[in-house]
Amino acid sequence: MPGISKTEADRYDKMLDAAVRLAELIEQSEIEIDEYALEELTIFLATNALTVRTILSKTNRTWL
Repeated sequence: MPGISKTEADRYDKMLDAAVRLAELIEQSEIEIDEYALEELTIFLATNALTVRTILSKTNRTWL
């Protein structure tokens, strides 16, 4: 199995850190989601951060 570069490892670690922060945010809400689905969702969102950022940047508004 080939190794990965330090840059790739750092990117992966940052993605996982973002997924953890997203999971914490979702857990603070009233959304009910099982642990596996939460993990899959947050990793997906963190992996696609640039696309998510682009989508959210167009809102310029916070709904409560």
